[in-house]
Amino acid sequence: MPIPAHEVVVDTPGWRKIKPRIPDTPQRRKLERQRSIRELVFGMQDGILTTLGIVTGVGEAEGKQWFVIVSGLLGLISGALSMGVGDYLGSKAEREVVQAAIEMERSEMEASPADEFAEQVAYYKLKGFSAEEAHMIVKRLAQHPDIYLYEMMRDEFGIDPRIADSRDLRGPMAIAASFAAGAFLPVIPYFTTWNARTTLVVSLALAILGLFGIGYYAGRLSDRNPWHKGLEIVAFGMVVFALSWLAGYFIPSLFGHRPGGMIAG
Repeated sequence: MPIPAHEVVVDTPGWRKIKPRIPDTPQRRKLERQRSIRELVFGMQDGILTTLGIVTGVGEAEGKQWFVIVSGLLGLISGALSMGVGDYLGSKAEREVVQAAIEMERSEMEASPADEFAEQVAYYKLKGFSAEEAHMIVKRLAQHPDIYLYEMMRDEFGIDPRIADSRDLRGPMAIAASFAAGAFLPVIPYFTTWNARTTLVVSLALAILGLFGIGYYAGRLSDRNPWHKGLEIVAFGMVVFALSWLAGYFIPSLFGHRPGGMIAG
C-alpha cells in the first residue's frame, strides 16, 4: 500500500529534537524500584564472598590476625570503589550505545521515511494484526513522533530508550555501599580477642547470615521461595569458602612457605 509523504513522522516540525516517550504507569515505576535489588544483591553478595575469600585464604596462609584485618579492609575499600566506578562507567557506556542507536534510527527515518513506516507496519503484522489494522495503528503512531520513535526502538532493537537519558547515581552508590556493608561482615570477628578457630567460625557464620539474608530478601521481592533463594546463595558462598581455604592452605607451600594454620589455633 503506497504511503503518502505527509503521513510519515519527518513532516512533523522539530521531530529531530523529539525524544522517545514511554507511557508511564504506577506499575512501571514500582518495577523500576524493585529492579534496584540487582545492585543490592550483586554488591552485598560480591562483598561478602570476596572478603570471606580474602580473610579465609590470608588467615590460613599467614596465621596473623592483624594481617587478616588489614587485608580485609583493603579489599573492602578497593572493592567498593571499583564496583561503584565500574557500575557508573558501564552504565555510561550503555547509555552512549543506546543514544547512538536512537540517532541511527532517526537518520533512517529521515532518509527513508516510507520504508521505516512500512517496516513498523510489518512488525505489527508479526504481532497478529491484519495489514489494514497494522497500517491504521502505525498511521496513528506517526501523528505522535515521540511514541512512534519509542515503538521503532522497541520493535527493531528490543531496547528501552529511557536508558539513554538515565543519569541516576543511585545505582553506583548503592552497589558500592552494599559491597562495603557485605565486605565488612566477615572482618568483624577479627577485631576481637577470640582464638583463631572461634574467629574463623564466627566470620563464616556472619557471612552465611548475610548471604542468606540478601537471598531471602531477593526471594520475597521476586515472589520466589525466599528460603530456597537464601539457601541457594549460601551454597555458592560455601563453595567460595572451601576453595579459598584450600588456596590459603596449599598455595604457600608452592613458594616454600608453611601455612600459618589459623584454623588449627
